[in-house]
Amino acid sequence: MNLVAALLADAAAVEGGKLYIHGAGWDTIWAASIPSTHPSLALALLFRVEYNEALRDIPISIELVDEDGQSVGVRIDGKFNVGHAAGTKPGDPIFVPQAITLPMLQFPKQGDFSFRIGSGPNELGSVFFRVAPASGMPNARRTRPNQ
Repeated sequence: MNLVAALLADAAAVEGGKLYIHGAGWDTIWAASIPSTHPSLALALLFRVEYNEALRDIPISIELVDEDGQSVGVRIDGKFNVGHAAGTKPGDPIFVPQAITLPMLQFPKQGDFSFRIGSGPNELGSVFFRVAPASGMPNARRTRPNQ
């Protein structure tokens, strides 16, 4: 299995096998104060499952870590199991979209963070972002900072 795409977004959902993403591709949370609570963010993920990996449980783990690689207390462990769609030829991959919403996410400090995405002992990828003080936000990008 491979991680094909991973984005931070304001919101994401999977409906009918499609990934719907709103406000994606950003890399900075502008915090009004530290510690900070971000009201909601979503991880939009797309996995490629090989034909021979289908029909069995595939473990997934997602962990939020700081710039030193230390966990900040957010970890999600789960699994998924996919089959072969009608008309699939042997050897065809299966693409599996996933959307994970994280409400009221707390950040104890400013700095760099990453969501590490893995399967069993393998790290599949990560999504980098930073938490920065709203006072440093460029004027051209000023929006309401998080509370």
